[in-house]
Amino acid sequence: MADLEDFPEGFAEKVAPLLADFLPRQRWFTGDEPPTRVEVSIIDQRAGDPVLAWLLVDVTLVDGTTATYQLVLGGRRADDPQQFMRGKERMTVGLIDDVLYYDALVDPELALVVLDKVAPGEPAKVARPLLVEQSNTSVVFDERLILKFFRRVHPEPNPDVEVNRVLGQMGFPHVVPQLEPLRYEGADLAVVRQFLLGATDAWDLAHTSLRDLLATPVPPEEAGGDFAPEAFALGRVIAELHLVLAEAFGTQPGDTEQWLAGFRAQLGRLASHPPADPGTQGGPRIAPADVVDVAGVAKVFDSLAGVRDPGAAIRVHGDLHLGQLLLADAGWFVIDFEGEPARPVAERMLPSSPLRDVAGMLRSFQYAARTALVERGRDLDAELVEVADAWEARAVDAFWQGYSHVEGIEALLPADPEDRFQLLRGFELDKAVYEVVYELGHRPDWVDVPASAIRRALAPVA
Repeated sequence: MADLEDFPEGFAEKVAPLLADFLPRQRWFTGDEPPTRVEVSIIDQRAGDPVLAWLLVDVTLVDGTTATYQLVLGGRRADDPQQFMRGKERMTVGLIDDVLYYDALVDPELALVVLDKVAPGEPAKVARPLLVEQSNTSVVFDERLILKFFRRVHPEPNPDVEVNRVLGQMGFPHVVPQLEPLRYEGADLAVVRQFLLGATDAWDLAHTSLRDLLATPVPPEEAGGDFAPEAFALGRVIAELHLVLAEAFGTQPGDTEQWLAGFRAQLGRLASHPPADPGTQGGPRIAPADVVDVAGVAKVFDSLAGVRDPGAAIRVHGDLHLGQLLLADAGWFVIDFEGEPARPVAERMLPSSPLRDVAGMLRSFQYAARTALVERGRDLDAELVEVADAWEARAVDAFWQGYSHVEGIEALLPADPEDRFQLLRGFELDKAVYEVVYELGHRPDWVDVPASAIRRALAPVA
């Protein structure tokens, strides 16, 4: 890394209090309150105009937990406003010695500097940041490469980099080719991959199907934009992914007790979650008990102790949903193998049942259907809700048909149909509990989407 002697004196100490205010405004930060401790390490820099400062930021949160985040800051004279900062006030850190500091990845000039440090053999001319809300930050270069900049930094290799590399080496055709990652003291900081120009994610395709269906309600199988063929294809891709993961990382007997321990730990995180602001003016704060029958979920988890055949445990995707699948000219691609960012890394990397990923996809179909209904605002009636539910049921069935008919996948699943059903139900409930925790912390207005799925799962069978 670079010589830091010519960098502004005392910069780390001066920027720390500004970051205490900046971090809670970022979607990728855990929590919505300022950290109680912020310590800044400068690992690289570029003096001049604009300044660049590459930082690792160690924080202590209000609950006493610690985390390390990664930022690259740009700095320009305060009297030199830049067009690229318009509408991006959330990306502004603040003033230090008459220099305005901000997230450098929104600066087209500095984003190219970052690319050169991550992938020095890949020159580019144009940088386009993807200003979407997610747990990491991505920038597209020349519509040819995409940089993924990891915000939360862990001492161990990042699973997204590791799994993608191994699957590529195995010849699995449904992952995006990647270059060597940028590492610092063993930690993965960023990686550059091929950009799939013109690709569309499955979430957008599902919502297009739902919008068309809700605009002209008919049975989903009669709709021109029927999503079932795509859901079937996705099922096949995920089954093929699981078979390659099993070959690459090995298999072991499934451990129901270990999985139940993870379910209960997540349920405990929900039960202890502080009440959340509702996201609307004047509404009461939302407590976990207001939206989830914690005791009822715990009872279902307890019943899973009777599962006799859990099937195999393998390395899984860990955070599979419609947004993690891209359709390009070359077919479907699976992305983002980091696992669920709100879970501890050690928990994410444990071998698990392939049904964990299946459950993630089934939950995503419900999310798509419910959010499509929300989009219509007050323009809802019982018929539209029934049509959306029918779309979800059809997508679930098509996905499972595609998944279960791939040769060899049966060997990874519980042989007994009842054990398979009960275990899948447990993973779906666990995912929904995780989603409630996430929405309480980030999007309280959405919390009823997973909460409604939990209520449906706990309802007595008619």
